[in-house]
Amino acid sequence: MARYVVSDDGELEEDLPFTSDTSEYEFPELDSAERARYSELRTVIKGIEERPADVLTLKKGEIEKVYESQLNSAQSAAVFALTGPVLVIAGAGSGKTRTIVYRTAYMLQKGIKPESVLLLTFTRRAAGEMTKRVNQLIGSELADRITAGTFHSFANIQLRKYGRFIGIMPNFTICDTVDSADMIDLIKNTLEIKKSGKTMPKKGTIAEIISRSRNHAKPIAEVIDGYYPKYTEFADAIKQIAEEYEKYKAERNMLDYDDLLEKFLNLLETSPEVLEKIQARYEYVMVDEYQDTNIFQGKIADLIAGKSRNIMVVGDDSQSIYAFRGANFENILRFPQKWEDARLIKLFRNYRSERTLLDYTNEIIKNFYVSYEKALVSNIERVGERPCVKRFLAAEDEGEFVASEIEKLLENGIKPEEIAVLYRSSFHANFVQASLLKRGIDFAVYGGIKFVERRHIKDVLSYAKVIQNPKDSVALNRIFKLVPGIGAATAAKIAESFAEKGAIAIQTHAKKKYYEELLRLCDMLEAASNDEFKITKVLEIIIEFYKPILEELEDDSDDRLKDFPTLIQLASKYSRLENFLTDFALDPPDSKLSSSKIPADAEENRNKVVLSTIHSAKGLEWDTVFVISLNEGSFPSEKSISRIDDLEEERRLFYVACSRAKSRLFLTYPQIKLMYGKLNSTALPSRFLAEISNSYYDIL
Repeated sequence: MARYVVSDDGELEEDLPFTSDTSEYEFPELDSAERARYSELRTVIKGIEERPADVLTLKKGEIEKVYESQLNSAQSAAVFALTGPVLVIAGAGSGKTRTIVYRTAYMLQKGIKPESVLLLTFTRRAAGEMTKRVNQLIGSELADRITAGTFHSFANIQLRKYGRFIGIMPNFTICDTVDSADMIDLIKNTLEIKKSGKTMPKKGTIAEIISRSRNHAKPIAEVIDGYYPKYTEFADAIKQIAEEYEKYKAERNMLDYDDLLEKFLNLLETSPEVLEKIQARYEYVMVDEYQDTNIFQGKIADLIAGKSRNIMVVGDDSQSIYAFRGANFENILRFPQKWEDARLIKLFRNYRSERTLLDYTNEIIKNFYVSYEKALVSNIERVGERPCVKRFLAAEDEGEFVASEIEKLLENGIKPEEIAVLYRSSFHANFVQASLLKRGIDFAVYGGIKFVERRHIKDVLSYAKVIQNPKDSVALNRIFKLVPGIGAATAAKIAESFAEKGAIAIQTHAKKKYYEELLRLCDMLEAASNDEFKITKVLEIIIEFYKPILEELEDDSDDRLKDFPTLIQLASKYSRLENFLTDFALDPPDSKLSSSKIPADAEENRNKVVLSTIHSAKGLEWDTVFVISLNEGSFPSEKSISRIDDLEEERRLFYVACSRAKSRLFLTYPQIKLMYGKLNSTALPSRFLAEISNSYYDIL
């Protein structure tokens, strides 16, 4: 496969053929602290991997024989290991969920009280699917009595129950990421921040910096220096905003996502009586996707299991890809360090991919600086096709090829929804989208604006939040800005006054033109606050009030109004407004109502090719996968190649992308980058391609 460079006179010249050679790439040099940390991690892993495997002495009856007939030996070992700390390393496609489901069912069939079981997952959907499957397996609804849900939802329940021990009132409001950014914007605009020639980061970026600082337990200045260097001069200002942000939330009884975990951990660490009660109830703790836990989540699980010591964590260190959300991949690596008598069980039999694809992904694993040793073997008899690597002159050519190959696959009977195009960043798919459109091939893009983030849904929920917590100044600010004649500055002032004094605060605006509208708003809030009303009735009152406002605001109001029946249908399942708003904040629904695993518009996407970022694709699988834009600087991203931790996360992201494929894997990259419409740059293939011997793939 030829490579090309741009000569001095602007012409293209053929360069060396593509080979598995990494000599042209720069790799980060580890400083002394990084070297020591990685050395320590290797030692921890080596220690548990070299430890003789404990032979589980189990008197096997009919129940055990049934389970063994439906599981492989490693899965059976995990299912039967009910006591003590257990670390399960579950490779991609190795039946991780099946193992957790069968273990939960086995626990219940062995007489363990369901109320004593705590199953922590990363989505409410995952928890619901698991408990449903457990009930099907045991032929009863016993699993409905276990506590299964996300860390955030569990923390929310416990804080509403015991939060008073640390000064948190039970009617607190949960702020989503949009609320947090709006709150930070309000604070930023009220502080006297020294002006400079540079533009201060936007509210969303400031929110990210503050969240990253908290999740990684690092000072804001250090976070900015490492990840947002162009904002170094604003470090003190952002620190000041962060301090005011904490005060602002506390005064208004509001918690953000990070607070739920941080405050719950604080509760467990500072209230022995609360910890004792929670430990006494939950004697068996299981954590799914443990590689994605952050510092708070890891400590929470350890504390709850501290008395019984019956904790099983399940995950794959090779699939830890959420550091930007605060995930700490060291949690899974250091588990044997925290629990020195932990048992290690590896699920290595893959039920997803054909052998040649597994051979390739196993080679990716070998290139990690540190990881648990794993070589997945396929449970599929067919050997299959080797991955294909193809180089293109430009991104347009790459897009044409991908669309052309998809067309062939469709003609050969592959269903559209069994084909996926995966990429590091959304803009990488632009040319693929154009080429698919040209051929009339329908596609669905995973991601986009969630249902709860749509402007009209957010507005209606803000009215509901004020009814639940009249001190929620973020929601107040939003609904006052909807009043005709009120600008951002005035809305902020009215919101602050209303949060402090209630509806009487609007009397100071009696001479203003918008006063009558304020009265209408207050009348609506009072009417909808009737405790005897069902939530659906409350929403109907709000929506009826909001409709004319929406019609003035949006040209497509007719289409947006169609979302409100969905909102009411969701609300109909709840008896309390607080629970409805909490679930909406913690686990927002997808764009359409669906029980499918497909992330968005599930029913409409069934006959469409999938285009998705790799982060959105985790946990999913397809017959054929295209991983595109595999250029150095694009994947891994240019920002990630100077730090060892960042580069390792990019390599794990590449592993996740490649391990989604069941039968075919195409790896593509354009040789020439188009910059501002000109051919002025050449691009190396991704180091992740170059690191692997060409004996594991075919070059097209």
